[in-house]
Amino acid sequence: MVKYICINCNYGFETEKENPLECPHCGTDRFEKDKSAEELLEEIGRILEG
Repeated sequence: MVKYICINCNYGFETEKENPLECPHCGTDRFEKDKSAEELLEEIGRILEG
């Protein structure tokens, strides 16, 4: 299962599909793979280093 988060409505969902076509909650095609805590911390570090 792959976890995704919708950029439009912030809905988190899991699917077996590697490339789902739309968010099951709002129907948009704007979502990304959900990040782990470590990935989020690395991203914040990059932003703050600016």
